[in-house]
Amino acid sequence: MNKKNRKLPYIVAGILVVLTLICIVFAILAEPADKNNAEAVAEDNMAAVESISEEENMADADASVQSEDISAQNEESGSENEDATSPSEEISTEATSDSNDKPDAAETANSEETTESELNQKESSQSESSTETQPETEAQSDTESQQENTSQPESETEPQPEAEATSQQEATPQTGGHLVVIDPGHQSHGMSEKEPNGPGSDTMKAKVTGGTTGKTTGLTEYQLNLTVGLKLRDELQSRGYTVIMTRESNDVSLSNVDRAQIANNAGAEAFIRIHANGSDNTSTNGAMTICQTPSNPYNAAFYSASRKLSDCVLDAFVASTGCNKQYVWETDTMTGINWANVPSTIIEMGYMSNPTEDTNMASEDYQRLMVVGIANGIDNYFR
Repeated sequence: MNKKNRKLPYIVAGILVVLTLICIVFAILAEPADKNNAEAVAEDNMAAVESISEEENMADADASVQSEDISAQNEESGSENEDATSPSEEISTEATSDSNDKPDAAETANSEETTESELNQKESSQSESSTETQPETEAQSDTESQQENTSQPESETEPQPEAEATSQQEATPQTGGHLVVIDPGHQSHGMSEKEPNGPGSDTMKAKVTGGTTGKTTGLTEYQLNLTVGLKLRDELQSRGYTVIMTRESNDVSLSNVDRAQIANNAGAEAFIRIHANGSDNTSTNGAMTICQTPSNPYNAAFYSASRKLSDCVLDAFVASTGCNKQYVWETDTMTGINWANVPSTIIEMGYMSNPTEDTNMASEDYQRLMVVGIANGIDNYFR
């Protein structure tokens, strides 16, 4: 082998080594570029992902806006249906639940696969569903409206009886629950026998007289007293009182002491003695009541209660009849009061010697006013 041929393998090997080195150098130099390319690719991918995400978010926002618009439309439609059908709370609750169901359907449209036409279809189907359920709601509202119309007269008319009852109670107080003894004064036959003016008294008085007579009407006092007394009994019983009459007839024999003893034995809470007055002066008129004095030797302990009872009866009597008010006469000369161990009063309703009062007291209408006045006074006393 010649010299050149022997050097050829070494030359080839050198070339290969050089080529290898060159490849290694190129590989080393190319690696940063590849890295840069990879990073650029990664950044491009991230940008693409963010872009896709933004587009998805925008799509979600658009879908949400559409959902809110649909919800607002449905709520407005529901509120209009509620106003048109019924104002009741039950219908309002049902309408609210329906409107809450509709936004749930709109939220379903937020998915990427739901198209605008599908939303429109769902909205159309929901409004059809609402139209289908509306007759039932209207039927319910009609039923409730009928119930409200049925109950409305009660709510409208209830205050009226209450107002009337209140005004009537103010004019005619209702107390009741007490025991009252009514003594229509006098009787058809007087009793001239004497009896003590008070327990242990040396002063003697006739047991009872027949009373006076109307100068104009000719009506006897004992009859007038009984008529008013019986009407007063009925009035008091209608107000809840327990009433005992000392007499219910003119043909009796009861002294003034006997009448007081009836009240004492019954334990009367008020002893009301019905009388009419008389005078030689025909112009004298008006009503008065009578009770004992604070120093009464027989029953001074009942003075305060008797005075209060007398004031109450006189004031209410005058208020009811409009007659002239005289006064409360305190005296210890009345046998029927001196023997009473209960609160007592005598009501002198008017003067039968006065033509006007005599005529008035004989009339049904005025008797009604007198009765209401006495009853109101008794109510006021117990109040």
